[in-house]
Amino acid sequence: MVMEKRGVGQPRAIIDWEKVEQLATAHCSITGIAKILGYSPATLSKAIEREYKILSTEYLHEHRQHGIDLMRSAIYKAGLQGNIIAQIFWLKNRDGWADKTQIQHEMLPPVQLQLPADVNLQDAKMIEQFFNANKDGNKRLSEESERLQGGQETDY
Repeated sequence: MVMEKRGVGQPRAIIDWEKVEQLATAHCSITGIAKILGYSPATLSKAIEREYKILSTEYLHEHRQHGIDLMRSAIYKAGLQGNIIAQIFWLKNRDGWADKTQIQHEMLPPVQLQLPADVNLQDAKMIEQFFNANKDGNKRLSEESERLQGGQETDY
C-alpha cells in the first residue's frame, strides 16, 4: 500500500482503482476488497466517496451489475459458439427449461380395488382401512396382499 503525503494527519492511501474495480465486478464486498488490497474498509469507503462522489454501496452495486452483465454475455457467446453446457445453462435460467416436469393436481382420482373372491369380509375391511388410513397406501396394500397370498398372520 502506497501513501500520499499530506499536511496534517496520516498520509492518504493511494488506491489502485483498477484492482478495486476488478474485485467489485467479481462481487467482493468492501471489507473483502480492503483486506485483499491492504486498506481498512473505512479508508476504502471514504476514498470511493471522495473519488466518485457516491456511496461505496452504490459503487459496489454498479460494478456488481457490470459483472453480471459480463458473465451473461460470456455465457451467451459460449452458447453461440457451440458450448452445450452454456446453452443448457442459458435456456434453464433464461427460458424456463427444467430437468424435471412438475405435475400439479388438486386431487387424485378414486382408486377401485378388486379383491379375489376367496378373501373374507374381515380381510377386505382391513385392507380398505390400510389403504384409506395411510398416505403410503400402495406399499401397505402390497404388503398386506403378500401376507394374504402367503398365509402369514399379522397383528394389525
